[in-house]
Amino acid sequence: MIDVSNLSSINIDEKSVIHYVNQMLKFLKVNPKSDVSILFVDEDEMTKQHVRWMNEDGPTDVMSFPMDNVLLANSKSLKKQATLGDIIICPSVALKDARKQSINPAYHLVFLLAHGILHLLGLDHQEKSQRGVMQKKEQGIMNSLRTVKKH
Repeated sequence: MIDVSNLSSINIDEKSVIHYVNQMLKFLKVNPKSDVSILFVDEDEMTKQHVRWMNEDGPTDVMSFPMDNVLLANSKSLKKQATLGDIIICPSVALKDARKQSINPAYHLVFLLAHGILHLLGLDHQEKSQRGVMQKKEQGIMNSLRTVKKH
């Protein structure tokens, strides 16, 4: 089940979020009955969470919290139903970033969903070798969602 809650002041189409997450899980060959929780928050709340969990001040665009240990994106365990975890997104930070990068804000929000899901599956971008794998998967997901245009 995909649970979406919007506590931010920015309007979020929750049905579209669920649709995109379902498409991403399908692309990644994750059991469609797996649980993902997505929370959209304002900058004050994201700052609190960023300090609490990452010990970093200021808001960030997305944070992910894996639940069923850390799954590997190529693991056979993805075929079983699992509780993947929680994703927190700050739409106002995402919109600012999209403007700076001159990309479609909707595209960027969907990209952040993909980024968050990959973190739930155990992928990371701290090491250069890991970064390449994660970027490839992100690009694959975004290419599979042809309805969202980058520009």
